[in-house]
Amino acid sequence: MVSKQTRSSAACRPADSAARHAILQGVTMKPGNVAEALVALETVAARLRERNDPRAVFPDVYAVITRRVKEAVVDGKDERFLEPAWISRLAGIFCEYYLTALAASLDGRSTGVEAWDVAFQCSRTDGTAAAVHALLGINAHINYDLALGLYRNIVQHGAAQDARLLHRYRHDHDLVNEILAAAMPEIFAILSDRYGCPLARIATLTKDVQRTVSGVVLFMLKGWRDRVWSDLLSLLDTVETADAMAKRAVVVRMNQHAGKVARTFAAGNGALRVGAPFVRSAALRLALAA
Repeated sequence: MVSKQTRSSAACRPADSAARHAILQGVTMKPGNVAEALVALETVAARLRERNDPRAVFPDVYAVITRRVKEAVVDGKDERFLEPAWISRLAGIFCEYYLTALAASLDGRSTGVEAWDVAFQCSRTDGTAAAVHALLGINAHINYDLALGLYRNIVQHGAAQDARLLHRYRHDHDLVNEILAAAMPEIFAILSDRYGCPLARIATLTKDVQRTVSGVVLFMLKGWRDRVWSDLLSLLDTVETADAMAKRAVVVRMNQHAGKVARTFAAGNGALRVGAPFVRSAALRLALAA
């Protein structure tokens, strides 16, 4: 079990402040669109990798998906999106939440979001598989950040009560699931080749194994994203009444859910670290037998 970080408004330690400056210098902290989000993600991922910082894993994976979204909605490779400009803006807002969480972590303080705090705490735990780092980041970003990003984007577009536009937005939200599916081989390759992740290597030993593992992961992600849309609708219900308490209750519920998922992954990570020698041995034997 990973304990919660205590919130603190104390000044950053000098080393933390220097690390933040080195990683985030020149990075657009509030990307306006998917192209700016992609540049920010690729920049922080590269800088974290240079420091052998496990926090590089999530933005590396996230950048793969963001690049593919850009190719679809900006470069015009997928004309099925009904509101490409809206998706591009969403990608910018969505990325802002991650960058804010990363900045807090680099400062050595709590993000205020349990799932992110658990994810960043695990980055300080030796022996954590890259796949676990990726899943912890994806959980926090989807199960907490995404509904907030969707809400902001829809309200900014004045569409909170527009059933026609909400239907079109939901179509595009669901279409991103196909981008996630198409990105899985590239993500597995990054985890395996760049980070030497034993779990990713086992998952890609054969095409059948990779297909099965990908299917399980995508089923989980789709379930999360369906829940996100439900959370979004609950948030939008508070717009017309300006019910701040009701909105806060939804956000608290999202934080609790994402935190619970994160703690589950963290507990599993502890078991994986204990069994790491066996996992590596199994991966080697399976590779030799393949």
